[in-house]
Amino acid sequence: MSKSSYKHMLVHAGALLSLLAATSSPAKSDQIRVNITIDNSYALFYGTQTAATNFVGSDFDWTSTETYNFNLPNDRYLYVVTASDRSVAQGFLGQFENLDAGYKFYSNDSQWQVMATGLGTGAPYSGSAANLALLTQEIVDANGGGNPSNGWVATTAGPANGGAPWGLRPGIDAAARWVWYSSNGDTDPTTPGFNHDEWLVFRIALAASPESATPEPGTLGMVALALVGWVSRRKFRS
Repeated sequence: MSKSSYKHMLVHAGALLSLLAATSSPAKSDQIRVNITIDNSYALFYGTQTAATNFVGSDFDWTSTETYNFNLPNDRYLYVVTASDRSVAQGFLGQFENLDAGYKFYSNDSQWQVMATGLGTGAPYSGSAANLALLTQEIVDANGGGNPSNGWVATTAGPANGGAPWGLRPGIDAAARWVWYSSNGDTDPTTPGFNHDEWLVFRIALAASPESATPEPGTLGMVALALVGWVSRRKFRS
């Protein structure tokens, strides 16, 4: 291999490693917008993978849709504490947008997770130190699989926005679907009213991205290392 060709390959390898370094840099702050409604009530928090750190807001009327806008480091998680009145129906409907990344996710996106506490009453619905501590303890338990749902599991989807018994909820796209946790194998746990080991907690990572987005840092790392290794082998064979 000529020196010029070898230098050209090293430049490309260096560029890829620079991209990897940029992708792996400390979390930046992103603009987040959440439009949400839940039958029967909810509280919205954010935090880390292991703790709830901040309270955002709550609501007790599913006929209204709330919108929240805030900036967060993209290594954080959104947490939605929910409870129903166990009558007629229950469900979580919403959309989460990362405005900087241009990504939008609905409540039925596969990247949402849910866990069941089985505690019944006393869900944390404020930003008090006691409520943050309670939610954090349940997050830790779920991370270790020590709860009725055996950890964080996939949500189960019901009707799309506009379906019975709620009708079309304003401020949320028609593509969004009502979801809940199914404790008994029900393929649509949103109806009828039932206690699916409540209260429940839903969560999604702010860094979540569509499958078509840029490869994960680990993937970029393997590609970069493979390229550098190939360049080295070519050098020694020349």
